[in-house]
Amino acid sequence: MSVRSNAIGLAAGVLAASAVSAAAFECHTALVLGLDASRSVDAGEHRLQREGLAAALMDPIIMDAIAPYEGLGVVAMAFEWSNPGDQVVIAPWTVLDGPAAIEAFAGSILSGPSIERRWRTGIGAAMRFAADQVKKAPADCRRRVVDISGDGPGNAGTPPEVHRRAGVLDGLTINGLVIRHPEFDSAQPPDKDPLRYFTEHVVQGPGAFIEVTSSYQDYPEAILRKLLRELSPAVAQR
Repeated sequence: MSVRSNAIGLAAGVLAASAVSAAAFECHTALVLGLDASRSVDAGEHRLQREGLAAALMDPIIMDAIAPYEGLGVVAMAFEWSNPGDQVVIAPWTVLDGPAAIEAFAGSILSGPSIERRWRTGIGAAMRFAADQVKKAPADCRRRVVDISGDGPGNAGTPPEVHRRAGVLDGLTINGLVIRHPEFDSAQPPDKDPLRYFTEHVVQGPGAFIEVTSSYQDYPEAILRKLLRELSPAVAQR
């Protein structure tokens, strides 16, 4: 059975049960996952993001990092973003306390709704949306982490630093996964380089970092590495 069909089949029966009060377990990380759905992302790249993220979540090493033992886990949600006014939740807040809940959450990522208007790159608005979502997390977690993927600099809406100065992003660790195509090494001006933009405007907080890949084909491996790096330190701090 494929990753996609297995995860979607589990989602219907498990997701509702897992998206409940987290009072019975300890949360090491509240994780918000933001996927780029702007016009620079074509249909195939969109699919690679969703399928790559779902597969990474169901990798045994990531499952162990999420829920290393009974009673300790993560709460997570995922959304897509594009224009400053266009963000859509594709997988709602879910308590990830074991394999069944993780697989159901992965299934929601595969089958959840998608943004209808793929247009400009409102990274600042996506960061603010993520910060607002963190306030709705169903548990009081040790760490609050936002994971933003993107293949270009922000070009619409309020810049990230405006939200930062207003205190909207306080208390968050924001990491980036940059899809940086090889042409940025020579053919593109520096202000078009997504790595430079994420470095200067996006990442923040304790231990914040950027994972870089050169194509969406390599996204699945990159998001797996990123999740492991994001989640493992929190478990080690117990």
